[in-house]
Amino acid sequence: MKAPSSPLLLTDEALSAHMPIAEGYPRPQWSAIGQIIGSLPSELAHEHWSAAARAWLNATARHLGPPYAMRETPRFLVLSPLVARQAELVERFVERAWKQIVTQLDGLVDDRGDSKGVVMLFDTQDAYYQYSAFFYPDGEHPLSAGVFLNAEYGHVAIPYHDIPETEATIAHELTHCYLRSLPIPLWLNEGLAVTFENEICANRPLRMDPDRLAEHHAFWNEETIQEFWSGDSFRRADEGLDLSYELARYCVRALAHDREPFLEFVRAATFEDGGEAAAVAVYGGSLGGLIEQFFGPGEWAPRLDSRPRSD
Repeated sequence: MKAPSSPLLLTDEALSAHMPIAEGYPRPQWSAIGQIIGSLPSELAHEHWSAAARAWLNATARHLGPPYAMRETPRFLVLSPLVARQAELVERFVERAWKQIVTQLDGLVDDRGDSKGVVMLFDTQDAYYQYSAFFYPDGEHPLSAGVFLNAEYGHVAIPYHDIPETEATIAHELTHCYLRSLPIPLWLNEGLAVTFENEICANRPLRMDPDRLAEHHAFWNEETIQEFWSGDSFRRADEGLDLSYELARYCVRALAHDREPFLEFVRAATFEDGGEAAAVAVYGGSLGGLIEQFFGPGEWAPRLDSRPRSD
């Protein structure tokens, strides 16, 4: 007797009408696609969303032409212009990095049953900016080595340079991807991302020599520290940008000394107050005390009137 067939997944052809070309790339109409998926058996929803992402990357590969191709791993769909050997290295790294992030942050978010993740690599910086500028208002686009685009079907976009730099950027952006459902402050999000980038790739030793410490002392004061808590310092175009990432990583290292309290802090921290209430609840003290460890006494605590934001 022939076994009953499983319900068919969405096909590329069924979804092609909902992926028009806009600003140089296929741009899925996720609202319309979501309505289609909502009308199908709910037990296959994650598979249908993965099928939609697969159709999207296939359409993008056809639009861009060779050597672009979509390849699949157990957890991810990867679009790239790489030759087979390079593509395999990237794919294995994506799976390894994701496993390490999920293992070390186990229980922080519920990752069960998710549809497949998406990583898109572009052959030039210009192609990357053309693609990702679509997601920013009025064409505004900050300079970056890669980005996690947390819009509709969240995905990672990266301009390919070489394997080490690409792997470091993937590790960084996959951390943002894992944390996407948490309303944490930007300093904590970026601090975790640079921490995992280094732990997975061993590319950024965290050292504070006297000259670098002097740069921090010269930059941070009672006003600029509010930019750090709010996330505004991560949008600076001067030395404050690198100093912000470095300070965020120092803060994460200091707070993460004991794993379970740190995970409790991350679960409770919110961008509205820069994580201050969570620090008081979990560690029994203000985040200002954390900064005092680095720079001495001062008014370092997040202020509610600084109106912190999160990306």
